[in-house]
Amino acid sequence: MGRILVTGGTGYLGRHLVAALKQRGNALRILARPSSDIDGLQDGGDVEVVRGDVTRREDVAAALDGITRVFHGAAEVRDGLSRDAYDAVNHQAVETLLALAHERDVERVVCTSSYFAVGRTGLPRSAPDQVADEYWTHDPSDMHDAHEESKYDGENAVNQHVSTSEPVLALMPTMMYGPELAAVSGVDDLRPGNRILRMLADHAAGRYPGIPGDGEQIWNLVHVADVAAGHVAAMESGDDSGTWPPPGFLHWHYFLGGENVTVNELFSKFGALAGVAAPGHVKPRGGLLGKLLGSGDPRSPERFAMDSHSWAYSSDFAAKDFAYRARPLAEGLAETVAWMRSHGLLPG
Repeated sequence: MGRILVTGGTGYLGRHLVAALKQRGNALRILARPSSDIDGLQDGGDVEVVRGDVTRREDVAAALDGITRVFHGAAEVRDGLSRDAYDAVNHQAVETLLALAHERDVERVVCTSSYFAVGRTGLPRSAPDQVADEYWTHDPSDMHDAHEESKYDGENAVNQHVSTSEPVLALMPTMMYGPELAAVSGVDDLRPGNRILRMLADHAAGRYPGIPGDGEQIWNLVHVADVAAGHVAAMESGDDSGTWPPPGFLHWHYFLGGENVTVNELFSKFGALAGVAAPGHVKPRGGLLGKLLGSGDPRSPERFAMDSHSWAYSSDFAAKDFAYRARPLAEGLAETVAWMRSHGLLPG
């Protein structure tokens, strides 16, 4: 196996993926923006860092020189950006990378997608306790914001390349939680992709505005290290078959998720481990003003709506096709709380 390119390697999931690949002895190249922190990424492995931007075709082309396999994980996940900002990274950059990988006969490309690409579950789309799998498709009229739209468009770009039998696969992590592998001294140091841990840390510090609605919405929560391991398993599956994805794969995209729990259950489990009481519940004001402001909640209207809905999924197909496994929430949350306490993210 030759050198593997990783985009997004400085991010929350990306650092866990780089660590997993280094542990397996893979030679890596990381495409990182000039402003990205690369501290620690090259320790203990054959890791080459090249500076560039996934939105610049020439930078991606240079990063692909001599590459045999690609993990494309670069994404824009921050809240409140423009439509163009999301589209450039989450959609157009996917198109560019896949086109260049095809030109260079790259043997395998795994693209990190998102549960946003297939949309929410529960009312009004389905029964309240609906758990979606890979056959679930997004309703284009049910988008929360430009971020969600860009992930939908990016995954469609992958699908177009899959339809022409190119060696491309999309993986859809659900709501990730867990420790960071970069230096953290406070909540502001957490990566934007670590939204669940940031929410829990804010709650422990008394800064969380409250659970939207009745808290019975269902979220699928997965430890970030399990998602990284799932990426490696998918990429390495079928190494002996001569074709990839292997003939036994049923889908071109797969959920990498964990346990489905209500938001009330999440905060109850966290509170028992962290020694904090569960938060209260908040509801939007009535009328147009309430819809826009969410009862004065500091979250954007789009974020408030996302947190109000269910995102319940099954990873059974990933478990069957490439032996994906995710740890129980109780185990992963206990580890996470211990890490939070050791990094000053919990009071006391």
